[in-house]
Amino acid sequence: MRSFSRAGLGAVTAAAMATATFPIIVASVLAAQLIDEFEISRAQVGFLVTASGLVGALASPFFGQLTDRLGAVKSVVGTLAGGGLTLTAMALSPSYGFLVGATILTGFPNGWGNPSTNALIVDNTASGERGVITGIKQSGVQIGTFLGGIFLPLLAAWWSWRIALLIFLAMPISGLLAMVGHRDPRTHAERSEKRVRGRTPVPVRWIALYGFISGLATQAIIGFIPLFANEDLGWTESAAGWLISIVGLAGIAARLYWPRLSERSMGHGRTLRVLSWMTTGTALLLWLASVDVVSGWVMIPAVLLLGGGAVAWNAVGMLAVMDFSPHGLVGKGTGLVLFGFLFGLAIGPPIMGYSVDTLGTYAPGWLAAAGLLFLAGLLAYKVPDGTTVADPMGVDT
Repeated sequence: MRSFSRAGLGAVTAAAMATATFPIIVASVLAAQLIDEFEISRAQVGFLVTASGLVGALASPFFGQLTDRLGAVKSVVGTLAGGGLTLTAMALSPSYGFLVGATILTGFPNGWGNPSTNALIVDNTASGERGVITGIKQSGVQIGTFLGGIFLPLLAAWWSWRIALLIFLAMPISGLLAMVGHRDPRTHAERSEKRVRGRTPVPVRWIALYGFISGLATQAIIGFIPLFANEDLGWTESAAGWLISIVGLAGIAARLYWPRLSERSMGHGRTLRVLSWMTTGTALLLWLASVDVVSGWVMIPAVLLLGGGAVAWNAVGMLAVMDFSPHGLVGKGTGLVLFGFLFGLAIGPPIMGYSVDTLGTYAPGWLAAAGLLFLAGLLAYKVPDGTTVADPMGVDT
C-alpha cells in the first residue's frame, strides 16, 4: 500500500468534500439560468437545495456505517465517483423533473463525504496530528463554494450553464487520480466486523445534538443576513451580498485555525463552547440592530464572528468524532453527527422565514437564534475538554 503524504491527504480530502457539497451551491449560483431554461419558479429552485440537503441528512447514518464496513479508501472513491456522476446528471438534465431526480441523488455523496474523509484521516494520521489536515479537509467546502461563485457565472456566460458544470468535473477527476494505488489495510475487514455493530460513544451523541442546534440557528442567520441588511438596514443588494463573502473567507481561516488549537491546547469541548458563544454574539448584535439600538455598522463584526465561530464548528466537531470514536466506528459516529447537522440546516431557514413573514420583524428570530446557540454552548460541557475519552473503547458490544 502506498501511504499518503500530509499534503496529499489534505488535497484529496478537500477535493472529496468540495465534490460532495458542490451541487448544493449550483442552484443558488445558477438560479437565473435554471429559471430561464426550465421556466420554473424561485420556489422550485429553492426546492433543489432543500432536497439535496434533506437526502444528505437522511443518508448520512447509512453511509457512515457503510464506510466502516467498506474501508476509507473505497468510500472516498465512492464519494468522488458519486459526486462526479450526479454533477454530470445535473448538467445533462433534459427537464426540470430530471434535474430534481439528479439533485436528490446528490444527497448521497453529500452524506458520504464526511464519514469517508474522516475515516481516511484516521487511517493515515495518529491522534494529536489531525487538526491541520481536518481543517484543510473542511475548508474544501468553502473553497468549492468560492470557486463556484466566481467561475460558474463566468463560464455560463461564455458557453452555457451545462458546460460550466461539466468543467467542474475536474474536482472529482483529480481526486480519483490521487486515489490510484491506494488500498485499505488488510486488517480493516476483521476490525470492522468486530466494531461496526457497536454503539457510538456518548460524547459523539452530544456532538450530534450540538450540531443539530448549531446548524438550525446558524443557517437561519446565514440565510437571512443579506435580506435583513437590505430590507431593514438600507444596504444595497450588492453590499449585502458581500456580507456572505466575508463569512466564507473568515470561515476558511477559522477552519484552519480552530482544529489545530483545539487539538494542541484548548480541547474539543472547550473549543465548541467558544465557537457557539461567538455565534451567540452574532445573533445578539443582529437583534440589537433589528430593534434600532445599534446602527448598520454592526453587521461587519457580526459576520466576522459568524465566519470565525459557526463555520468552524464542523471542523472541530469532525476532529472530535475522530478522536472520541473507536477506529471501526468513525464512520458511524460521523454519520450520526452529520445527520443532526444537516437536518438542522434544512429546517432552520424555513422556520426563520415563517417567523419574519408572520411577525413582520426579524427581532424574535435573531433572539431565538441567540438562545439556541447559547444552549449549544451549554451542551458542549458534555463533550470532554481533552482530545480523547477516558475509556477509548466507549461502546457497547
